[in-house]
Amino acid sequence: MRARLANLWDSFRSSFWFVPSIMSLFAIALALGTCQLDELIASSNRELSWFSTTAEAARSTLSSVAGATIALAGVVFSITVLTLSIASSQFGSRLVRNVMSDSIADLVIGQYVGTSLYCMLVLQTVREGKNGTDVFTPQLGTAVGLILGLICMGMLILFIHHVATAMQAPTIITAVARDLDLAVDRLFPERIGERPDEEESRLSIEDLRAELSDNNITVASQAEGYIEGIDGDSLVSLACDAEGVVELLCKPGDFVTRDNLLARIWLPRDTEKTEDMTTSYINSVNRVIIVGPRRTPRQDVGYAARELVEIALRALSPGINDPFTAMSCVDRLGGALGRLVERSVPVRIRRDGESVARVLITEADGFPEVLIQSFGQIREYGAGSTAVSLTILKALAEIANHASRPDDIHAIRSEAEALQTAYIDQHVVEQDLETVRSKYRQLSEILDQNKQS
Repeated sequence: MRARLANLWDSFRSSFWFVPSIMSLFAIALALGTCQLDELIASSNRELSWFSTTAEAARSTLSSVAGATIALAGVVFSITVLTLSIASSQFGSRLVRNVMSDSIADLVIGQYVGTSLYCMLVLQTVREGKNGTDVFTPQLGTAVGLILGLICMGMLILFIHHVATAMQAPTIITAVARDLDLAVDRLFPERIGERPDEEESRLSIEDLRAELSDNNITVASQAEGYIEGIDGDSLVSLACDAEGVVELLCKPGDFVTRDNLLARIWLPRDTEKTEDMTTSYINSVNRVIIVGPRRTPRQDVGYAARELVEIALRALSPGINDPFTAMSCVDRLGGALGRLVERSVPVRIRRDGESVARVLITEADGFPEVLIQSFGQIREYGAGSTAVSLTILKALAEIANHASRPDDIHAIRSEAEALQTAYIDQHVVEQDLETVRSKYRQLSEILDQNKQS
């Protein structure tokens, strides 16, 4: 349930309807509250000198604020759609989610719609009876509406400033890199040495497989799409109910079709499988494995890195030819992968409160896979640029300073060798070749020192 709620919150956070809806509800509550206060003030025959106004002035003020704010909401919406269109064409359609998540457009639109709704609700309480009878002027409600209108003017200036800065490449790259850093911290929380090493984990997996019986239930996917998240706690509870082990055959980010195997539930040898029990377990597993139309960085660090890669590849395309944006992406990737290479590989066996193995997780993408997915694609298109190639070698050197596992060192060396080979094949200027070779030798020295230590 926690993973599903987190995935649902991500979809709410990147939408334009959630915040305006909440703010509209607050506007309705505020209108009802101020009207109640105005009725209490009117029944006590007290006047608020600061908020004193006439029914005609209150109607004019509230009508003007309501009309102006709803018109500005349309202007803000138009500017937002134009901004998203530019972001989609320049940085890629998958980056629209990041732009929407970090945009204040939903807050501004919510403020305008809420203010207009508030003013209309308060406006309908204004009464002007004949001969001065049955007169009601919401003095406090009118003053609050005027204050909300002034806030809307300030938020318009803030929105224009935000649009002017949000579409700059460094701002978008920083937002995407923040998602990558959060994914690394969320999925690889422990540093090397804080958990059992890979060899111990591998032995535990082999021992667990040897203990499993042939009595199992295979779980096929009931939907088609990308795996957006997996609720591990619910799988542990399901395995405890079955008194067995759930083996996952997929991981977040995988694309599955209907009838693809998602998991296998290993039951005790003496457990008799029934049709109702099999159907119940299959439906339960399908509920805790979230399948959607797109990949998300919530449990998929590889996708978070690919978002930066997409910006870099578009910047390196002949139509744009912006190596400086690509270099900024490489720098951000180097910083994130430098933190990732220090983290321990998550254990593949999840246990219950009594330390009984309950869930066997398929091996997720670690540092070598993310490194290849990141720098490998940029190298393919950026090896023709000396500046980009040198930036990649510099980033690999920074990552190498934090590497200690042999597999990680081998992955860094392989990527550096591939980059040097690709660069030499595309350049003939001896001075540039010598510069790249010098950077490669410095990287090799760092890797050799780490390997010996």
